[in-house]
Amino acid sequence: MKKNSAAAEGLTVVTGSHNPVIGEFFLQKAAEDIQEAKDVIVEEDVWIAANVTLLSGITVGRGAILGSGSICRNSIPPYAIVIGNPAKIIGFKFTPEEVITHEKKLYSEIERINIDLLINNYNKYFINKINEIKSFVKL
Repeated sequence: MKKNSAAAEGLTVVTGSHNPVIGEFFLQKAAEDIQEAKDVIVEEDVWIAANVTLLSGITVGRGAILGSGSICRNSIPPYAIVIGNPAKIIGFKFTPEEVITHEKKLYSEIERINIDLLINNYNKYFINKINEIKSFVKL
């Protein structure tokens, strides 16, 4: 967990698992059959609410907010807001332009997130979802 990030009570971080084997009981080979552990990375300025689970190998992007009880199985883009089981992106903390302003105040130029990545994530997860919802609603 990097600087200026916080987690509430009940955070669970899972870094490994086991390989299921046909014809054997789980506990027979549990100790020798553990999959290679994968790091979980929590970038800067992340807020993790109570009782969140982070599964093996994910990265939580800078500035993300994870809602209570979320089960995160996939990496989370910078400044995304996620909730649920499985965790789904419901919005972003800031627009891409606001992120640029925010990061100019906090990070050196070399540390800032690329504007193209921010716009791509914003369009992929937010604008496209709004258009999808609009297609179901007659205005």
